[in-house]
Amino acid sequence: MSDQHSPTVITSEEAALDAAESLAERFAADAAHADADGRAPFEQIAALRASGLLPALVSTRLGGGGLDWHTVLRALRPIIRADAGLGHVIAYHFVNSWRIRLNENQHVIDDLYRGLSASSWFWGGAGNPRDAGLELTPTAGGFTVTGRKFFATGAQLADRVTASGTRVDTGERLAIVIDATARGVVHHDDWSNIGQRLSASGSVSFSEVAVPHAHVLGPNEQDGELYRPYGSLSILAFQLAMNHIHVGLAEGALAEAADYARTKTRAWATSGVENAIDDPYIRQTIGELTAQTRAADALTWSATNLFVDAANKGWELGDEERGRAAVEIAAAKVVTTRAALHVTSTAFELMGARATSESVAMDRFWRNARTITLHDPVAYKAQEVGDFALTGAFPTPSAYS
Repeated sequence: MSDQHSPTVITSEEAALDAAESLAERFAADAAHADADGRAPFEQIAALRASGLLPALVSTRLGGGGLDWHTVLRALRPIIRADAGLGHVIAYHFVNSWRIRLNENQHVIDDLYRGLSASSWFWGGAGNPRDAGLELTPTAGGFTVTGRKFFATGAQLADRVTASGTRVDTGERLAIVIDATARGVVHHDDWSNIGQRLSASGSVSFSEVAVPHAHVLGPNEQDGELYRPYGSLSILAFQLAMNHIHVGLAEGALAEAADYARTKTRAWATSGVENAIDDPYIRQTIGELTAQTRAADALTWSATNLFVDAANKGWELGDEERGRAAVEIAAAKVVTTRAALHVTSTAFELMGARATSESVAMDRFWRNARTITLHDPVAYKAQEVGDFALTGAFPTPSAYS
């Protein structure tokens, strides 16, 4: 899928933010139509590839941008505001490509990062833990992988897919990377949910797909004898990305609602004002929604700081530092979930009944929020925060915490 002539890799924060803002403006102009169309965003990902942003988190030593999570997440925000489904699949590219470093086959990791940097690979995932596991059958050159994953965000768009599988001979679980274009890979293009339509989160199946030794990252366990805190950070990265998507959704809905209120909303007959933006109710409502969104944003960046500090420890990371990052990310998940749902619903009250017209397409923000906030039950995140408050217990590392 990658271009034969790869773009120049972006290596500065300023260039990354400028490129992302430019992409966001382009995506925003077509967001309502793209949402209604519902097709996987091949054209948008091609534009992203051409920008030079895809290797942003890869070290410059390996040909990448050498940028950090703070820069990447800041760059993602305007894209999420424009279209949260698109922001979702792009955020997952960064998580999926970053997570391979949480394994110990360093020469394999370095070679994959060189490939990402040289060819601007886009990365998807096929790791939904609630599906049956993928089966790995040993071969002379590595393994073949067989099975199906029903939520595989970005796999349809990807050059490479991160996954894990279980050896049929020994029962060992291994982290692997799959060529998304290889023979035996079938992308079913069956994502037809009410929201996050551009996230390309449909199913993918594998039928005896070759996985060479050069794409085997090593053991993949979240608990037991092989557990190490650093190696379990991938799920926290995914949870953190969702927090940023929630906040970006709220920010996008507020910006759209405010613009509509300024230019189209009519003052209510008994309000006593001529312009809707002078209505005390509208002023109070948008103020409260803005405050709620800013609070969710602040907590999300606090969680980001703890995650980055934990990740920077590498294999020296301990359980306490991991646990504190997990609690903060869980707390942010509770707050950002409520903010995204409340803001994207209440924003209509700033706009009026005419804003429910399909031509306005304001409903896409709420549909996106309602869809992504169901990724995993937020009640369990609240329990994790509550357990820490009551007993000091950290969340047990798992496929969701």
